[in-house]
Amino acid sequence: MSADLCWQIIRNNHAYLVKRRDIKKPFSSETNNLRNVNSPRYNGFCRNRLIGIEPASDGKGIVLAFKTRRYKNQPAKNMVKTTIKSGPRRALNSIRRFIRFNHYRGDLKMAALRRASAILRSQRAQPFKKVRRVKRHIIKKTE
Repeated sequence: MSADLCWQIIRNNHAYLVKRRDIKKPFSSETNNLRNVNSPRYNGFCRNRLIGIEPASDGKGIVLAFKTRRYKNQPAKNMVKTTIKSGPRRALNSIRRFIRFNHYRGDLKMAALRRASAILRSQRAQPFKKVRRVKRHIIKKTE
């Protein structure tokens, strides 16, 4: 079915929709939704072409998932996942080049780069902080 028809069916009610009283626009927690916003642009399962960025299972690197045009009617086969374990600059550059040279959803480029950057930042080792001692001044009483 078309992406527009699919979106019209699921836009107000699906399993990944997160509705709360204090937020105006509901969130969506499905995979391949780069900004977790419930909108047709960022939707993770209605579009014909989509990009997903997830942390790698071993905690090092990211997984770039995208939908191919091949196996269009077989959802289990048409998602391709590639693990990128190079450094942060090379990983971000490879995502940028994938989107640019495959003409693949240029509108999601910045969202994909931001998500990948946040994941890589969270995987970075935390710097060791020195614990400072508090010097206590002893005041001598003179008698």
